[in-house]
Amino acid sequence: MNALFSPRYLQRYATGLAIWALGWCVLLLLDTHFDLANLSLVLVLTSAIAALWLPVSFTLVTSVIALMAFNWAFVPPRGTFAIDLHQHTFLLVAMLVVNVIVARLMVSLREQTRRAEAHAIAADALRSWGDKLRDSKEPTELLSELQQQLAYLSGFPVHVLSDAASDIALLNTEQRDALIYCRDNNQAIGPDTGRYQELANLYLPLRGKGQAGGAVMLDAVLIKQPELFAQAQALCDQMGWALERQQMLQRERSARDQAQSQNLRNTFLAAISHDYRTPLATIMGAASSLIEQDDRLTQPQRQQLAKTIVDEADRLRRQTNNMLQLARLDGINAVGAAIQADWESAEEIIGSVLRRIPAELQHRIEINIQSDLPLIWGDALLLAQMLENLIDNAFKYGPADSAIKLIAHSTQQSLVLAVEDQGKGITTNNFEQLLETFQRGDHRQSGAGVGLALCRAIANVHGGEFVHLAGMNFSRFECRLPLRAQPTIAGIIAGVDA
Repeated sequence: MNALFSPRYLQRYATGLAIWALGWCVLLLLDTHFDLANLSLVLVLTSAIAALWLPVSFTLVTSVIALMAFNWAFVPPRGTFAIDLHQHTFLLVAMLVVNVIVARLMVSLREQTRRAEAHAIAADALRSWGDKLRDSKEPTELLSELQQQLAYLSGFPVHVLSDAASDIALLNTEQRDALIYCRDNNQAIGPDTGRYQELANLYLPLRGKGQAGGAVMLDAVLIKQPELFAQAQALCDQMGWALERQQMLQRERSARDQAQSQNLRNTFLAAISHDYRTPLATIMGAASSLIEQDDRLTQPQRQQLAKTIVDEADRLRRQTNNMLQLARLDGINAVGAAIQADWESAEEIIGSVLRRIPAELQHRIEINIQSDLPLIWGDALLLAQMLENLIDNAFKYGPADSAIKLIAHSTQQSLVLAVEDQGKGITTNNFEQLLETFQRGDHRQSGAGVGLALCRAIANVHGGEFVHLAGMNFSRFECRLPLRAQPTIAGIIAGVDA
């Protein structure tokens, strides 16, 4: 009842009555110029136009009142409700019938227009909601917005049950059980649904193509308005499809991760079995010779076999250390995590690396170190291991007997540690591939394929970057470490510059 007297309806009443007033003014002006039949057409036209704004009941009432007034004012004898001629009676009856028909048609047209506009608005809202769900990476974050939209449609609070979120703690046992049943059976329940109609509330599932991703509880008043009920279920269905799509993507991602993990595991085992088999066989052969042929071996031969055992054992040690370090560092996002950092000298790190290079290969190393290098804040053991891996790669993949440069210099923002050989270099795509674990540039060479991956991990954990530069006659790998404010003696003593 209050809706009939809302500002919107009062404005429509005022417009309809204004049209009737204008129509009567026209009738009075044309009274002396037109005959009774033409004046009746003006009255019918006024009734049709006014019906565009007035409700059907109000239109019928005003049409009857207008017809009686027309009889009083224009039908002879004027000033009375008496009718002089039979044709005038037929005219008045025809006018009444036409007015009623026109009023009904106009109201029907207005209702169809209203429904078409409502359908267009609902379709646009559903399309916008669907676009938002499709663009969202986490549809569950939009459950609260679904609650708001459904609450707007029904005019009452809405409660949602889903795997990702739920606000049913304040509901009674019957309401919670009804939500769970609605979700598990993927069916609407409640008044006028054909299922559990004795329930006080309406329950709608978040329907997917397979199963429901949740359910919502709404006020039963919504079932009395079919258009709003259909829109509410459509909103729930779109959310159900989005939740189902998210679950499918998660399962697909999990299956892909498992397959990748299995492939990585198989690759790891293949690399380990291949790269450990050769040095172990060499060690076993040398050790067996020392045991079984000791009396036939000369002292130099024994020393050579012992050296072979030591070299191959050291090779195994390096491979094992690389794998262990990569397993420890790979996946660490925080700079400085999992490392023992301190102020270190680049010259001392390079010196420790040079001391571990075999004597027969030392002549190939060229040192290019800038004087007065700033100190590095980092883990000396990791940085030395990185340079060892780069030098080992240069020995393996660079031209035989070519020079290998060990470079250290600083820029305004970073300190650069680099190893350069005279190889042909690698392409950008191959470089990115080689940074993946267990990838080797030449499968004929030994090695588990973790060297460059470990170098990148060491650079990343120091907050630096690992890059490759190549030219016509050189290939260079650089680790660019960020420079920090240099420590002072007082700061070190006080523990401030740590």
